[in-house]
Amino acid sequence: MGKVLALLLIIVLALASVAGYLFLTEQITAGERQITDGQRQLEKGQSVIEEGKAKLETGMREASEGKKEYKQAKDNPFLVLADKLLKGGKGFEDARERIVEGDKQVAKGEGEVNVGERRLDAAELELRRGKEQLILAKGARVACALGAVFFASLSIVLGFCWRRSLARIFVHTDA
Repeated sequence: MGKVLALLLIIVLALASVAGYLFLTEQITAGERQITDGQRQLEKGQSVIEEGKAKLETGMREASEGKKEYKQAKDNPFLVLADKLLKGGKGFEDARERIVEGDKQVAKGEGEVNVGERRLDAAELELRRGKEQLILAKGARVACALGAVFFASLSIVLGFCWRRSLARIFVHTDA
């Protein structure tokens, strides 16, 4: 009876290895799809970050030029006098407000670019982890395949070697 239990255990191990192989194959396929999608999204995010950096640099340059023009105009006593006489000083006040607003927009843009870069770094790390897990899963799948082959072969060999003693257990002779 011990041989029957051993043979059944080996057959169950072979079936479990096959089930593990099939399960891991399904998981690997899904993981590869997710990694492909993640890589595509990462590339899209990198291009968005590059566009954001370009816009930020343009905004910083425009803000710097605006500040220079304002300073030059403020240093010109004729323009200051003309603004006070014609607009009541409103022109320089509006320019100051636009400079403050531009600085706020530049700061907001810097913040958004920084957040985007952090998210991009996190996505790259997650993608790298996913690839490592995929490699481990492929190794486990190979182990399951080898286990299935080993246990199936062992059950066949033992079944052949023990055929007489197994036949005695299952074949009933009526006397």
